[in-house]
Amino acid sequence: MFKNIIISLSILLMPLSFSNATELNEQVFYNGEIKNAYNQNDLPVLPGNWKVYDLEKSGSVPSGNFYVYATLVPEEVGPTDNAFNFDGINYAVLGSKSEETSYRKSFYACDAGWITDADVTTSNIDSRGSGNFEETCSVIGEINPFYTFFYTDCDEICVEVNFTLHRQNYSISDGDFASASDQIFKAIRNTVNGQGSSDLSQILSNYKS
Repeated sequence: MFKNIIISLSILLMPLSFSNATELNEQVFYNGEIKNAYNQNDLPVLPGNWKVYDLEKSGSVPSGNFYVYATLVPEEVGPTDNAFNFDGINYAVLGSKSEETSYRKSFYACDAGWITDADVTTSNIDSRGSGNFEETCSVIGEINPFYTFFYTDCDEICVEVNFTLHRQNYSISDGDFASASDQIFKAIRNTVNGQGSSDLSQILSNYKS
């Protein structure tokens, strides 16, 4: 009898767990962090209010066979503005049974040309076994006008967080870049791993132009 009650409660509560998940929505502004994104992880948000600029989603979140790619821009970006002139956020959340996840586990983005061709970079790949790793890399853009901070964690699922900071709004010297990167990656890591977020607003205020 008790076993039947537990099973019945589990069935009743299962839809609730997914209803509490946050699915990105073009009509919503995000700040601080996005809690329980797609029932997987919390996602950090840069200072200010952010809105979805582009969103690609496929599959069913409860089944695990899904992927989400999203680009967010600041609230003030208007319909005629060029998003390339603003800070930006890119996310990828790849479910445990998605082909996109299997593919993503087969390579390190921080080994690609966009990072290896730059003059000022940081890069660290922590392999925890086949298809299980954390990678972080950051670049001071030589051609594009951005500081780029790229974080990936792949285990059962893969989560990517990519922050781009327009260089006209910040001043991070070559000598300070590794330290700034470490602070930003720590804040991202803590949020994604559910350990509480470091204050990105405080971190980035130290480098505001």
